[in-house]
Amino acid sequence: MGNIYHKAINLGLKKGADQIELFILEGNSDVVQLEKNAIKAAECKCVTGVGVRAYSKKGLGIATTSLGDPDSIKDIVVKAVKLSKLSPPDNLFKTLPGPFDKYPEVKELYDDGIYDLPADRLTEMSIEAIDSALEKHDVIVSGNINRSFAIESIYNSLGVEVTQKFGSLSGVVFVKAERNGDIATSWDYQKTRKGSEFNPSKIGQVAAENAVSLLGSKKIKSDRLPIILDNRSTLDTLSSIVSAGLDAYEVILGTAYFKDRLGEQITSEQITLKDNPLYVGGVGSSIFDDEGVPHRELMLIEKGVAIAYFSNSYCANVLGIKNTGNASKGSLSSKPHPDLTQIQIAAGDWSIDEMITETKRGLYLKDSSLEPSSGSPNISVLIDQGFMIEKGEISHPLKETMVGSNIFDLLKNIDAVSKELLNESGSLSPSIRIKETQIAGGE
Repeated sequence: MGNIYHKAINLGLKKGADQIELFILEGNSDVVQLEKNAIKAAECKCVTGVGVRAYSKKGLGIATTSLGDPDSIKDIVVKAVKLSKLSPPDNLFKTLPGPFDKYPEVKELYDDGIYDLPADRLTEMSIEAIDSALEKHDVIVSGNINRSFAIESIYNSLGVEVTQKFGSLSGVVFVKAERNGDIATSWDYQKTRKGSEFNPSKIGQVAAENAVSLLGSKKIKSDRLPIILDNRSTLDTLSSIVSAGLDAYEVILGTAYFKDRLGEQITSEQITLKDNPLYVGGVGSSIFDDEGVPHRELMLIEKGVAIAYFSNSYCANVLGIKNTGNASKGSLSSKPHPDLTQIQIAAGDWSIDEMITETKRGLYLKDSSLEPSSGSPNISVLIDQGFMIEKGEISHPLKETMVGSNIFDLLKNIDAVSKELLNESGSLSPSIRIKETQIAGGE
């Protein structure tokens, strides 16, 4: 197949392109959907296709096909080159990346046990998830179980020729619980690259327990209170802040929260955070990014200090910084933009029990995210899964309660980080405490 792609690149150059790239994806995704405590549907989706990105005098043309035969690839190469000649030049564009002499070895990205998994086994797993949710609780279950595998290849006219193989098994279960007219909803999920690690029964059981635990929620009065974020809430919150705050593309636009703040203290010195796509068996791990640039670990925040922006080749060239290999494509037809791969947050010195015990009155959030509003540093979030802490103990779930803050105050007010880390297939996160935040209660 490589010879086909070489010919395609040569054709694009002969047609007048200055540089050209082929992005090839070959794979499948099998999904079983759950609804109202039953199997709703099962389907197999093909994710195979080829995307061509061509540059002519800095004009960009993109064309795609779901077919992999030589004639189809030839057609989209010609189309991409034509489009590039018609497109206005992007004077900030300098060059595609490459070539590269060495790529890292990342183990356990692919498991034959997932590839060989019979389709009816996915159905059995779905039934296991439903049965475990219903074993102790009268609830309504929905969600899906998904098996996917793919081979990704990237070729460009500068000499990049790389291929990697992925596989994953994932599931998410949503549960609705009701008692005396009181309704609560919750969820649980898992994604792994090892079939032997996948546990659909646990997903269903935890989702049901979470939903039932939220029954009997109560309103509270507005106040300024400390908030403890569980491990998932910490990961989601800090990832959302860092993904906008240290994105090199947002720096170019002037909208990055931490533009011109590299080397400065942006949060508590207890926070150290890196992007690590090289973790063995990590769901976010891979050998190279979506431009074929070798992956590497990237320290983003060290003891509270902003260390680096994450970038792709375009942004690195514009800003005159090193390309960190964080290019990501949303689809075959999209331009690559910087994106995080797999966040890992270092452990602290506190136990979670200590953080709760020392909080006389505050909030505890489960599997929630204090994300900033789109394009703004402000945070205004309705709490989905939260509990009141009273006298150092978790008491009742919360109703109609909102958190209002901004990313700068939130980061500044982190005063405790747990030593317990949650490792979810390569994403590592502790629990954190924010010492004071504005709470809007419904009472």
